[in-house]
Amino acid sequence: MFTNEIEFDETITTVMDDKGRFEDVVMFIADDGCYIRQYNEKINRYDLIHMSHEMFKEMIEALNHKEGFFVSRFKKDG
Repeated sequence: MFTNEIEFDETITTVMDDKGRFEDVVMFIADDGCYIRQYNEKINRYDLIHMSHEMFKEMIEALNHKEGFFVSRFKKDG
């Protein structure tokens, strides 16, 4: 299950484990990039990943491909 919240300066998606085995994963999409965080009980703080919008798009695109090396080309709007 998941939630989507659209704020003024970012979109926040929270993915929750239906079985309660894993901590929630929260994704923030903001002007300066994408952030993914998950609470880490072992160190009592969040693990945080920060990536560009292009890297995030490639991560999603990678789910649609089989094994191999791929290069993405992005067109700028406008």
